[in-house]
Amino acid sequence: MENASSEIAIKDETSVKKSINLKLDEKRTGELLQKKLETVAKKANIKGFRPGKAPVSVIKKYYEAELFEEAAAEILDEDFKKIMTEKGIRVIGTPMLEKQGEGGEYLISFDIIPEIKDLNLDIKVKKIAKRDITEEIIGDEINFLLERLAEVQQLEDWAVINADDKYFVKINYITVDETGKEIDSAKDYSISLNSGIIEKTFEASFAGKKKGDNFEYFDKERNVTVKGFIKEIERKILPELNAETVKNFGDFKDVEEFKRYVEKNLNEYEEKRYRDALRAAVSDELVNLNPIELPDSLVEEDAQSRLKELKKEDKYKNMDEKKSAEFMGILRIMAKRDIALYLLLAEIEKRENIAIEDADLDEFYKNTALASNMKEDEVKGFYSSKEAQDNLKHALLEDKTFDFLIKNKVSYIE
Repeated sequence: MENASSEIAIKDETSVKKSINLKLDEKRTGELLQKKLETVAKKANIKGFRPGKAPVSVIKKYYEAELFEEAAAEILDEDFKKIMTEKGIRVIGTPMLEKQGEGGEYLISFDIIPEIKDLNLDIKVKKIAKRDITEEIIGDEINFLLERLAEVQQLEDWAVINADDKYFVKINYITVDETGKEIDSAKDYSISLNSGIIEKTFEASFAGKKKGDNFEYFDKERNVTVKGFIKEIERKILPELNAETVKNFGDFKDVEEFKRYVEKNLNEYEEKRYRDALRAAVSDELVNLNPIELPDSLVEEDAQSRLKELKKEDKYKNMDEKKSAEFMGILRIMAKRDIALYLLLAEIEKRENIAIEDADLDEFYKNTALASNMKEDEVKGFYSSKEAQDNLKHALLEDKTFDFLIKNKVSYIE
């Protein structure tokens, strides 16, 4: 090998892009070229010769230039990888090869994983309030569940919508921006009123309206106006809450047991909402505190992968080039943020010696089995494949890292 790693100078183009000059090992390249010529000779169909019987000297005439470039690229790649391994450099993406003159010199440009030297973990986030699960909230949730069993009653043409009853309303609408330009529209669109599903200010635009009336709503957040026409109104008639009714939702012996079940679910949901909101805030602050220059190739590859997944959805299957380009701008921003967060978490795990051990997996299997009323061996069965195990360990490691940050590195501001 002509390229001794100790003699190779690696040039910094940027903090994440480097380059080196390598001299092609002519002896090894010639040997590899000869092997390739012999392999092609066994299969080539050259006019004037039986298939696979053309001599190597003839094969050279047709294929030597192409096979030489192929052999040179393989030899250079072999030398390049050896040098990178010896120097402990983590290359990402595909290196770019460029010939320099006629002396067998090649310039190889490549991207590397960013190195995080100064890690700022002085994380300050706004305090996130937990919602108290009151009797009123429990009652609203029960009413929401009872709506699934509701019967509907067509409203008389003269009857108006009030704030106390619950309704299905069918509308035609159009949404326009501040210039009057149409943003979207729909016909025979159904909405559920007074069920805690849609914005209360939007619901208010229907108060006192009857079938055949127009409505109008200004959306301050989007700076658009929704104008519409009420085609049909149906009042929801909710069933009485009793021991018989609650059996529609599970094997509950009475209403009180059902209420305790609803309260437990609401508390669990609120705990998850709080935890997710706190993790999102910590993630944003961690990325903001530690700007990382990322290789364009890494960001582009991630964004392209996201676009590919997006196009699998029916809504985006026929996305044109213009729309794809618009989405790519958004997806690149998302990719940069997520890649930076991944690298930062990995660095924290390394510095703080955070790892997943057998005890962590055992605890996960036990808790999952209890929550899902399954046996631990059944839960383990779901994670028996290598891919499932790797994904589980990654998720648990991320949880463990966030737990460490929240406990040790996060302070709260009002």
